[in-house]
Amino acid sequence: MVDLKTYKKVWHEQEHKEQLDSDTLSKMIHRRSSSIVKWIFYISIIEFVVLTLINVFVKTDWEELKDLGLYHFIIGISILSYIIPLIFIYLFYKNYKSISVIDNTKGLIQSILKTRRTVKNYIFTILALFAFAILYGFRVALQAPEYENIIQKFGENGQLIAWGIVVFFVLIILGIILLIYLLIYGILLKHLKANYKDLISD
Repeated sequence: MVDLKTYKKVWHEQEHKEQLDSDTLSKMIHRRSSSIVKWIFYISIIEFVVLTLINVFVKTDWEELKDLGLYHFIIGISILSYIIPLIFIYLFYKNYKSISVIDNTKGLIQSILKTRRTVKNYIFTILALFAFAILYGFRVALQAPEYENIIQKFGENGQLIAWGIVVFFVLIILGIILLIYLLIYGILLKHLKANYKDLISD
């Protein structure tokens, strides 16, 4: 029969083993989470560079925009399209630096939640800016004399039908953009969510 002293020794060794396994798991989750947040930061930079290059090489008919009364609006939207991504790139960088130095499970959980929230806010903000720019642009354009004949072809409800078509295409474009973002950032967020579940169930 095993005496009490031997039983306590085995019990303490088992407790130490479980604690070691828990610590090892937390460190692994921390490394994975840090790597994911780093990739979110890198991807946001790549996205910004690609969009900047597109804006540089795609020609804009500024004279036509002036005629439509959209010149200053497009300038403002263009500035916002640079400022907003730069703000979120900075936030992603802060998230990465923060998660890199965390040494406790509670802090890691909070950092994961914060990063996921930042990414979702980024996607929502970009989509909202795009939708606003397109809808406002069409609102102004549809009031221009050169588009009146096109609207009149739709009959008495020409304005309503035109807006219906605009909204339909805007929703399709927003859906495509959202799908792209979900493919790019969604996979990383899915892994972060898995890490979060592993931490809270530990």
